[in-house]
Amino acid sequence: MRGASSGRHGFNECLSLLIVVMLGGCAATIPESALRLPESTLDVRSIQTRTLEAPSETDILAATIAVLQDMEFNIERIEKPLGVITASKVSDADSTSEKVGLILLDLFFGGNNFSTAQDDQHITLTMVVLPSLSSSGEFSARITIQRVIYDKMDRVKVLERIDDAETYQQIFDNLRKSLFIQVGER
Repeated sequence: MRGASSGRHGFNECLSLLIVVMLGGCAATIPESALRLPESTLDVRSIQTRTLEAPSETDILAATIAVLQDMEFNIERIEKPLGVITASKVSDADSTSEKVGLILLDLFFGGNNFSTAQDDQHITLTMVVLPSLSSSGEFSARITIQRVIYDKMDRVKVLERIDDAETYQQIFDNLRKSLFIQVGER
């Protein structure tokens, strides 16, 4: 009986050793550069993040909802305990001149050029608000914006993160104004 127990113990040790070797082999195959963020990530994060002063996180969330609704976003989800708001909107992705040009191509040359035009862009905005660790009454707010553009055939043409600094600056300026009005009404 002792021999069977010792054999099982030896099998468990071999199995453990095999797992460690397999996991060690996996770790060695990950290139070191894969674990580093690109330098541009810090630039994008600085565009997306601002420090806001407000009496509470709830005030910032309420002001954000008002600003997003003014911008014709639909509020999809509010996670108040986590300080997260997700909103989206669908808008026309084509410029008027692009549409006219494609219609003219169809009229003069035949074909179905207009059906390949971009049609709808689905924009999703997410905002996360966290209390500052260094100062009471300050909050860190980060907004991320993504868009997906579909053509007339409902195929994805563009899938991208919006990194335009002016867009984020405008949203944060509107948010600060909304906060000023909201807090001033008390």
